[in-house]
Amino acid sequence: MPLPTPLLTILTLLLLLHSPLPTCLASNHNDIPYYTLEEHWVSPALAPFLLQNHVIRALNLGSRASQLLPEVGPLRLASMDANNILIQTISHVPVPEALYLPNLTAQANDQLAARIAASPQPSRFRGFCILPMGLPGAAAEELRRCVRELGFVGALVDALLPNRQAYDAPAYDELWEVAVKLDVPIYLHPTPPNPSEVFDVGAGLYAPAVPGEYSEYEAASLGTWAWGWHERVGLSFIKMYLGGVFERFPRLQVVLGHMGELVPFFLDRTDRKVSGNRSVTFREVWGCNVYVTTSGMFSLDPMTTVLRTTDTKRIMYSVDWPLEFNEDGTKFMAELRDSGLVSEKEFEDIAFKNAKRLLRI
Repeated sequence: MPLPTPLLTILTLLLLLHSPLPTCLASNHNDIPYYTLEEHWVSPALAPFLLQNHVIRALNLGSRASQLLPEVGPLRLASMDANNILIQTISHVPVPEALYLPNLTAQANDQLAARIAASPQPSRFRGFCILPMGLPGAAAEELRRCVRELGFVGALVDALLPNRQAYDAPAYDELWEVAVKLDVPIYLHPTPPNPSEVFDVGAGLYAPAVPGEYSEYEAASLGTWAWGWHERVGLSFIKMYLGGVFERFPRLQVVLGHMGELVPFFLDRTDRKVSGNRSVTFREVWGCNVYVTTSGMFSLDPMTTVLRTTDTKRIMYSVDWPLEFNEDGTKFMAELRDSGLVSEKEFEDIAFKNAKRLLRI
């Protein structure tokens, strides 16, 4: 005797609920697009400085990065397509010498705008401008020009000058005012340490104590992507807070990459030690003035801390391409989506919606 249709339907649903999904019904990780914000290039105007930088040379970026950094075209788009990246915001790699060269930074920005316009799919790219941060007035004017004339969506700047000066001085108020008026973010990015800090054996902060203790590559890594330049971005941001920047410009929006440049892990302690009697606490600034990207960090361990300290509407996916691999970012995002750490709505915010809102795409 055949089962009644309603009972058969109920039994079928129960079997589905208690059985693993077949491959064809498994979660589709390509149904949500990605917008990424810390994706790099190098301009003809500034490439010679990069090639001459001893610290960068010691990092041995390799032929892959050397081939991909100058390109804004088919190779970049192919990697984006393969990893579900719909929009990529492009910015220049750090060039400390450029911080005092307004003419060359302007050339670099013009070159990026031209490369985007000439690419096979220009609508899939946005630009962050490089600024001559050693000259605050010139930096403010270049930001204004790039947003109004070139259509850029903000700036990505070295977090410190070569003399280790940050941007807490009142001289930078002109720049913050322009950013607020134009409603664009400022992305604080790592910058290489001075060569003496890396290569002066027995004296440099990142150099070995005695010759041969560890290699130049290891010293350069210690001063850059393994530790040093991340800590210094966090320091630069904290100094901006202590300098009253966010009290004077409460609508200024700053972006910190690499899961917050160590700040989320010290947020409670830093807040308790520096907020004092200020009109706005450090934690309040973190919640209202800061966006965090995942660039170059593809582990759920630090992401868990970021999620515990930061509103998910202020977390954005990024890769740090081509210094990192889009494939690693794709794998990380799949792990995040399946981890249970975020809801589907929160995942969509991190994947693209927050960037879309911030950059007004």
